[in-house]
Amino acid sequence: MNSFFNLKLWWKEIDKINFILISILLIVGIILSFSLNESSLFFNKHLVFAISSFFIMIFLSSLEPKTLRRVSLFFLVIFIFALVIVLLFDNEIKGSNRWLKFLGFSLQPSEFIKPFYFILSAWLIIQGINGRQYYLLVLIISFLLISSLIILQPDFGMTFLIFLTFFCQLFIAGLSIFLVIFSLFAILLLSFFSYYFFDHVQKRIDLFFNSNSGGFEQIDYSLRAFKNGGWFGKGPGQGILKEKIPDANTDFIFAVAGEELGFIFCSIIILLILTIIIRFLLKLLKMQDPFIIISIVGLTCCFGLQSLINIFSSLSIIPTKGMTLPFISYGGSSMISSSILFGFLLALTKNKIFYE
Repeated sequence: MNSFFNLKLWWKEIDKINFILISILLIVGIILSFSLNESSLFFNKHLVFAISSFFIMIFLSSLEPKTLRRVSLFFLVIFIFALVIVLLFDNEIKGSNRWLKFLGFSLQPSEFIKPFYFILSAWLIIQGINGRQYYLLVLIISFLLISSLIILQPDFGMTFLIFLTFFCQLFIAGLSIFLVIFSLFAILLLSFFSYYFFDHVQKRIDLFFNSNSGGFEQIDYSLRAFKNGGWFGKGPGQGILKEKIPDANTDFIFAVAGEELGFIFCSIIILLILTIIIRFLLKLLKMQDPFIIISIVGLTCCFGLQSLINIFSSLSIIPTKGMTLPFISYGGSSMISSSILFGFLLALTKNKIFYE
């Protein structure tokens, strides 16, 4: 009990089924990384990120809600400063300036903002509901600050994800209709602003709605990959279109799964994601603490919406957004951010019965 981390107590308290499902999701990412990369360097890096993420998730899942808030505040401040620094240095890649580079590594601060902010936004919402209007002002200012810094990179997909998740939190909290309308108006304003002021956003949307003008090659190859895979796929490592799809190991990892492992395996991935989401949301039925409820809604919506955006982009159901598939796509920032998110969710849904 007095040890820094009591593994036996942790295992008794944790939601074992969700923990196992999330771990399977991580293993799926390792399998796809192995089949995708002929170079052992990429696979080894993915494996290191996966193992690190696994232990980060376990550690964070052992924390109490009060500690989660403190950790989130500390790191949110750090990564807000990191977002500012990103804008000051020219590390542009594919029209966006999203990464900090140091010691041979690339860090995407906006990825880490998500789990930390949705813990703190839930706490600020609760303080506002309890009559402390000052906290609602802090909530709105922090939201506008973070959104502005991310869209200036520009990263429309990440900003849109944060907007939608924030709206879900406001909706479940039952706040005033003014704040709900404000969020909807902000989403519409963001959409129009991004379309008319960012050429790459306008190009993606125009190509999506005008198929006769030709589309992005990665979308064409992505759809062909699903078609080539059929029901059971061509086999791990046997796909040929992955070499032609830009960002195949990140934004279009689902297309690689479609070609090499087939429709059935892709359906299993979707079922796995949906099961994780549903199980976390069902936990809300037994919750009494409004802070925990709103936090779980925010974190779960963030995971669900990000997964949906990635999968729908691969299937050309929506314009491409440049969004990773949590715990499956390659990338250290994405995987560690996902481990933080899942660690928080597991911590907030622990069985509160203490065992002797």
